[in-house]
Amino acid sequence: MNPKTGNPTLTGESGSLRGRRITREKALTAAARILLEEGYARLTMERVAAESRIAKTTLYRRWPTKAALCMELYLEATRDLRDPRTGNVKSDLRAIADTVVRLQTRTVAGPALLGLIAEAQITPESKGPLLAEFSQQRRRLTRLVLQRAIDRGELQPGTDVDLVIDAIGGAITFRLLQGHAPINKRFTNQLIDLVLSGCLSNRALPRKNGK
Repeated sequence: MNPKTGNPTLTGESGSLRGRRITREKALTAAARILLEEGYARLTMERVAAESRIAKTTLYRRWPTKAALCMELYLEATRDLRDPRTGNVKSDLRAIADTVVRLQTRTVAGPALLGLIAEAQITPESKGPLLAEFSQQRRRLTRLVLQRAIDRGELQPGTDVDLVIDAIGGAITFRLLQGHAPINKRFTNQLIDLVLSGCLSNRALPRKNGK
């Protein structure tokens, strides 16, 4: 409803569009609660339908599997990922890593990601389409940051961008999966320092004794 006129027809959103948006929000809210409080194994389309009071047929029309629902939850939660543009590759990567860690440890993005990884092992045919979308979304920004650093001479021209992305993202995801050590700023800072030590250009390396 338009807060100024009180007329629902003047909001710029048709009734059908508004209905679909509300249905989506209710389904995602229900799925997020189950994931956060009970985990992926307890998440079912039947429970989401019951908790959100949405017909199962409606859910399945939009999300054919619970993995597809998890993917939308993950993509929604990670909208906060932005290009830091600090002017320095180390600062850029640290900012991205801090955001990723916050999302994976404090929002539904973490359990959604774990669910997608688990689903890929249970149903191998889903591995390609599900993880491809996840991978593209996550890698695009880091690739942009690294390529920009190469262009301005911070990183060596032959830097293997995909290897750098795998090293940083893989280490963070491994800790999320294993839970054997904390995922915090100290960890991500040390990780990025270690990875960049192998690909910084000579002019970007710290100078010793003022030389």
